[in-house]
Amino acid sequence: MRASFIHVADIHLGYEQYGVSERFNDFARAFWEIMDEAVRRQVDFVVIAGDLFNKRSIDARTLLQAIEGLRRLRERNIPVIAVEGNHDRSYYRDGVSWLQFLCHQGYLTLLAPQMRGGAPVIAPWSRETMLGSHVDLLEGRLRIYGLPWQGSATLRCLEGLAEALAGEHAREEAAGLEYCLLVMHTGIEGVVPRLQGLPSLSHFQRLRPYIDYVALGHIHKPYEFESWIYNPGSPETWSAEEAQWQERGYYFVEIDTGDAQPGGRPERPCYHRATHLINSRRPFVRYDLRVDGLTTPEAIYARLSEFCQREGPRYAGAEERRRPVVQVQLLGTLAFDADALDLQRMEELLRSSFQPLHARVENNTSDRDYLLDGEGLDGRDRSTWHELERRIFAELLGQDSRYLPAKEAWGQVLAELKERALQKEDPALLAHYLREKRAELLSGGEPAPH
Repeated sequence: MRASFIHVADIHLGYEQYGVSERFNDFARAFWEIMDEAVRRQVDFVVIAGDLFNKRSIDARTLLQAIEGLRRLRERNIPVIAVEGNHDRSYYRDGVSWLQFLCHQGYLTLLAPQMRGGAPVIAPWSRETMLGSHVDLLEGRLRIYGLPWQGSATLRCLEGLAEALAGEHAREEAAGLEYCLLVMHTGIEGVVPRLQGLPSLSHFQRLRPYIDYVALGHIHKPYEFESWIYNPGSPETWSAEEAQWQERGYYFVEIDTGDAQPGGRPERPCYHRATHLINSRRPFVRYDLRVDGLTTPEAIYARLSEFCQREGPRYAGAEERRRPVVQVQLLGTLAFDADALDLQRMEELLRSSFQPLHARVENNTSDRDYLLDGEGLDGRDRSTWHELERRIFAELLGQDSRYLPAKEAWGQVLAELKERALQKEDPALLAHYLREKRAELLSGGEPAPH
């Protein structure tokens, strides 16, 4: 048997990233491009391993984008087999998801096995109920099993699926099945360290004697294991973190059950060649700017300017589809008050250098921690409150490198201002006092703390 198919996942139609309407269109363009490639290559079928949509509740435009892509395949009689991802599933009160709607309209086959005791029941998919664990194609010689997003129940489902497939294996051989796929929406432990609660590679091994190709989704980073498990990654950049994973896209898989490939096992030879292809998508530039050691806002602006001069020219004059999204993340510990940073100025620098579709600066820095030395002062004694307050002001100001050399004096100034304000002193006199202290303690016209 010879056949070919395309494996795609995590398309996330309907995501208007950063509130930018053109990003909404970018996700559709990536999907349409892959569907057009399926038509061009004249594949036998397409599998979507979950998260066709970005959220459960979609608008009419998003639904039209999905239909437009799937229509191109339906017109050429190319079947689409899908499972629901965690973003696709309907709310319990609604009962019907938009993927189920597309299934009802004949745009795709949505695999959804009935569950018994936490394990999937092996039964062919029924158009009347739109339930079933599998569908057979190519005159019954190729079978596709599907398991939608199971969340915390995934491990139990894998165990139950392995037991069910063991019981079905003899019937599959008797029926003349030559090749079996499993489409799932789940990740594998360790691929992205911060994602917890996912099955490990060992949890899949019990399926090895019965499944030729495992088509996964959910994690947006592409990966493969043992010429058997495949995850293509997200076609568009759903989050800034994904910019580091350049090799994202989809798989074009060619099957020939008469030609074993390297990577198989004695109990299940490998009869496919999977080629990972990268679709076109909007550039996404991400820069982590470490602020440690940069003691003034101007030093941070200068560091950002260096980045812009280095990276910006490569996007100069880019056509509309190639205008990048640029995100800068400030990391580390600031040596001054965060309010002194002009994020709008930084974003304007990005806009002038990159001519981006969207520019964004996120301040994820932390303040400098300190431990106040009370020198035996007891806060329960009201007579010590003024001195404790002065020291707290001084320590807080000392976190800003501009005020660190005179933090004790500034602590006294703020404590005095507070006392005079509580006495309802004329604001003009308070302002005059602050100007005097500013002239005394600061040079270069820098602003006094507030």
